[in-house]
Amino acid sequence: MTSKLLSAVRLFFTSRSPGARSHPLPRRWVVLAVLLLPIPALALPEEGDPVAQKMRKLSLEDIIEIGLEVSPKLWEQRSIIEEAEAQLGQAKAGRLPRMNYLQIAGLIPEAKGTATFSPSQRSDLLAGLAPFTRLEIKINQPLYTFGKLKAHIDAAEKGLKAKEASLARFQGDLITTLKELYYTILMNKDLYRLVSDTEEELGKAVEKAEELLEEDEGKLTQHDILKLKYGYNRAGGKRIEVEKGKRMVHSALRSLLYFEDGEDFQLTEKRLKPVKVTLDGLDTYKKLAANRRPEWKQLEAGIAAKEAELLAEKKQYYPDIFVFGLLEYATAPNRDRQENPFVLEEFNFFWGGAYLGWRMALDFGMPKKIAEKRAQLHALQHQQREAITGMLLEVEKAYRDVVEKQESLKYARRARKNGRALSALSAANFYIGLGEAKEVFEAFQMYTEGAAEYYMAVKEFNMAVAELARVTGTRTLQPTEPEAAEKEG
Repeated sequence: MTSKLLSAVRLFFTSRSPGARSHPLPRRWVVLAVLLLPIPALALPEEGDPVAQKMRKLSLEDIIEIGLEVSPKLWEQRSIIEEAEAQLGQAKAGRLPRMNYLQIAGLIPEAKGTATFSPSQRSDLLAGLAPFTRLEIKINQPLYTFGKLKAHIDAAEKGLKAKEASLARFQGDLITTLKELYYTILMNKDLYRLVSDTEEELGKAVEKAEELLEEDEGKLTQHDILKLKYGYNRAGGKRIEVEKGKRMVHSALRSLLYFEDGEDFQLTEKRLKPVKVTLDGLDTYKKLAANRRPEWKQLEAGIAAKEAELLAEKKQYYPDIFVFGLLEYATAPNRDRQENPFVLEEFNFFWGGAYLGWRMALDFGMPKKIAEKRAQLHALQHQQREAITGMLLEVEKAYRDVVEKQESLKYARRARKNGRALSALSAANFYIGLGEAKEVFEAFQMYTEGAAEYYMAVKEFNMAVAELARVTGTRTLQPTEPEAAEKEG
């Protein structure tokens, strides 16, 4: 896409005559993958437009904060973290006593007498009905589980860390996307100014050429004027394309910020500027990635969780030792209490006690479960070895991209400066009658191409810095400041 943009700039000032056959022109001027998304082209209010009910001034940091706050994907990840926190709470609660309380109540017929003699009959179901209640309380307090509880708690804690690292990874990806849109909006503004200025200057050159042609037909030809008019009309057409790109990227960013109807934004920055970064050595960023990269943390936590799950599964071979407490009580005033301990009494009693117990699983499928957990652990360990190599390569690539883009930016800045000086000199010579239309045409071609390359270089450098920050697990490499803007001549 970068080559398409530069090709489009070069075609602004092609030296073909308007009647000559030309090659098909690229249809895209703006380098932005988000334009491929199905985002509706919303109307973009200009400054001071009363259509926008609420206009907000946003910096890059404001955009990042809003994006992180409103993103549905991040809220989904936060819900997953809440679920993992609840699972950790359940695992820790395994150390606490488990209690059961049961109570029933109803009506029961009267029963008098003892086990040897009673005037009541079993068939008297409705005789002397009276209320009855019975309650039962059971308490199970784990004493020793041979490490099973600790293993489950460790697995839940590591699982929570893995979910938190996953959230950080999604945040890093979103921040990079927001930076891409932010820098592209500023780049489009600069390109729009560039094309508009080119259109204006070529318009002036056309007027001056027509004046010179009327004064002295030998000095200029219709061929010269047609060249200038061709460049002027091409610039006008490209201005419309850039305007469309401005609106589309603005709409894309607005949709990611989930602004309501009637709410819009303007950027506090007016021009795209390169961020100021002092690079450390490559090893510094590799160590930083090892400590802060979310994917790295996610894998490490996932492996630790699987190790704890495997240990917990192995501990199933050992018993659980616990204290069991029981309290039961029942009362039915219309029935005589039975004092004989060999008589089954269901309606008048009070008793309880505490007991020592042990329990263990006799599951013949346990070896298969252990083998399954072990296989899952080995798979993650292999993924970690592969991921370590890939992540280090990502860091190195991102680092070298920053170095390369930084050097390219220096040359692009100088080329733009030289092209601007050349176009100003050529235009001045032409207006005072010392230069030719061809020189004006070629000078503006060089300046426009060089300026477009500069704006592209700034954006690419800024995005290279953003990518290095992402692959090292940081929002920014360090506090970044925009370089002082060069004076526009």
